[in-house]
Amino acid sequence: MRISDDLGVDDQEIEERFVRSMGADGQNPRRKATAVELRFDIDRSSLSADVQARLRVLGGRHVTGTGVLVVVSRRYRSQARNREAARKQLLHLLQEASEPVTEAAS
Repeated sequence: MRISDDLGVDDQEIEERFVRSMGADGQNPRRKATAVELRFDIDRSSLSADVQARLRVLGGRHVTGTGVLVVVSRRYRSQARNREAARKQLLHLLQEASEPVTEAAS
């Protein structure tokens, strides 16, 4: 997954699984595994320490006690659309974490 021109994450660092959930608008309740759960181990990733630290903060309650960022999408009826939405959300978090913090001039 390409984060920026000079930064990327290997897809093997992202664990993906499909889980059952209520579908959009109550469709296919608990029958089909359409929700997508992406797990990204921040501590074992290839990201630099400062990016890892910012990602932990940005992930907030979605980061487990062991440092795994969990992104879930269950908005759509299809696995493909939920997968795309979850990957976009993860990419957004990674892009935001990769931007260096700039100090505001006093």
